[in-house]
Amino acid sequence: MIDDRRGKSIADQIVKVYLKDGKEKWILVHIEVQGNADPDFAKRMFRYYYRIYDKFNKDIVTIALITDTSNSYRPDTYHYSFHGTSLTYTYNMFKFTDFKESELMESANPFAIAILAAQYANQTRNNDEKRYRFKYKLFKMILQKSHYPSNEQRMYIASLLYFIDYLLQIPVELSKKLRDENLQTKEGKQMVYIDKENLPLSWAELEVIFRKEGEEKGEKKGIEKGIKKGIDQGIEKGREQERKSVARNMLEEGMSVELVAKCVALSMDEVKKIAEEMSK
Repeated sequence: MIDDRRGKSIADQIVKVYLKDGKEKWILVHIEVQGNADPDFAKRMFRYYYRIYDKFNKDIVTIALITDTSNSYRPDTYHYSFHGTSLTYTYNMFKFTDFKESELMESANPFAIAILAAQYANQTRNNDEKRYRFKYKLFKMILQKSHYPSNEQRMYIASLLYFIDYLLQIPVELSKKLRDENLQTKEGKQMVYIDKENLPLSWAELEVIFRKEGEEKGEKKGIEKGIKKGIDQGIEKGREQERKSVARNMLEEGMSVELVAKCVALSMDEVKKIAEEMSK
């Protein structure tokens, strides 16, 4: 893990994938997300390319996801020329604002929801209530399309929920409201039942609420049978375990200790300890 990024160039995501035709070809997909109009972005993309190629010596597909709202900012090419020596590096570039909301809403591609989340994040920078409504709508869309999913689909759904949870951050009081409203839906309860292992933080707390309500009402059908006494202590312990689980996932994805600590509400020392345990 790299705790301090000063003076270092770090790619957002490098992924090893397999071709859809079944051929065993080792390639790399470099995904970079850019949120502001950085004039040196294309140059930085070229720098990532030659460093990745030099290290792995494999074919590379580069994808730039531009979330900036300026229509004129479309960095997809880096050109260098000096006294007869020149090169041009062109890569795939997707501008989130190019996609229409209506088309994304109707799309069967789960990635459309991720693009919607990025668009909504830009539209609601200073409007928490509007952001809450968008976040609720996206959560509901995901859950309505995920009735009894396979294990692979569950992980994909969990990834989308984590992404939305992180991108559309809202105040604590609105987060509680979001949990309460989702708890009233059939899809929300089903998500807690069938996939409690892969819930993002806001959804993981749904499980806690659901268990507590089951105990208070004397319901036999709780998320886990035999709810133990001392649930108040268990709630806090469960939240901490969930945060640590999320932290491990984020560290595995290459995120810095500082960013992980900020996102999951753990101290820097706690996250560093988790990183050390993972490296053993």
